[in-house]
Amino acid sequence: MGYEIYDPDGRAPAPRRAGEPVVGQPGADGPWRVVIEFTGPGDAKPPTKLQFGRRTFQDRDEALSVALGAAWEFDPPDPWNPRRREVFGDGPDGFLVVIEGASSKTFHMSVRLVRPLRQP
Repeated sequence: MGYEIYDPDGRAPAPRRAGEPVVGQPGADGPWRVVIEFTGPGDAKPPTKLQFGRRTFQDRDEALSVALGAAWEFDPPDPWNPRRREVFGDGPDGFLVVIEGASSKTFHMSVRLVRPLRQP
C-alpha cells in the first residue's frame, strides 16, 4: 500500500542521496542532546520547563540510553513525594514518564532526544 506525499508547493520531493539521514529518524547523525520537559512546582511560572543535558552525543544509541536513565532517575519538583513511576516509549526518540504522588495525583514529564537543525 502506498501513501501520497504531502507537498505544499506541488513539486515532487528532491530525491535523497544514498546514506543521507532522514530528519528525526533513527540513524540520523548527531549531535544529540537529552531534553526533559516537566511542569514547574505548584503555581510556578512558566508552568512548563525544559532542562537540556550538558553533554552532546554523536551516537544516537548512547544518547537514547542516557535519556532512558533520565526517565527513570530524574526527580521533577512535583510530586514532592513520588510513590510510583511508569516509563513508556514515545516514538523512536523519547519516553513519557507518569509519576504518581502520595495523594494519588499523577504528573507526567517527557524525556527525549533532540538535535539542532540548520535552516535551509
